Amino acid sequence: MKRILPFVLLASIISLASAMSTVNACHKDATITYEQWPNGIIEVGEEVQWRIEIVVGNGFAPGSGPGVTFKNVMVTDMLGAELELDLGPAPWYWVGPPALLYPEKGTASYTLSGVSNKVKITWNVGTLAYMEFRTLTFYVSTDFNPAGNHEYTSPGIKYLNSGPTMKYRIDGVGYSIKLNQIMITVYPRVE
Repeated sequence: MKRILPFVLLASIISLASAMSTVNACHKDATITYEQWPNGIIEVGEEVQWRIEIVVGNGFAPGSGPGVTFKNVMVTDMLGAELELDLGPAPWYWVGPPALLYPEKGTASYTLSGVSNKVKITWNVGTLAYMEFRTLTFYVSTDFNPAGNHEYTSPGIKYLNSGPTMKYRIDGVGYSIKLNQIMITVYPRVE
């Protein structure tokens, strides 16, 4: 049985307090939901699962204002090569069957590329009214490498993703917001 660990690994470049007030245009965070060796430390070769949430919205972003609608809102993100999409509990807003991606609005899909089957996520949100915020929730876990071992195989700073990008249009003008990557530290395995 997978054990839930209740701490946030890393919040985005904004503070958690401002993220909770939903005044930012785009925000992300990652929470460990399962750890093979539950000590709160990510170790080399350990199976780990994270819940990742990307929140996008029309509020205090370039071009945003009362009466302004973001159109053709599209969010993309690329997972690290050491990770795979994983099933996890559906968020409160989800009414469909279990899925790998849980968009609160619009549709989400993924593609695989390269020898390591690197995951690219595409979330077509559609339109966002002023002060409307929506969430994409998904789970990732360490994948197996060709030798059959769980990634990560070496200690150091690693990234769960490339950093989500939100693109949208206002009156035919395109805008883009890019967030930082979610950084973690992988430690040598403690026996």
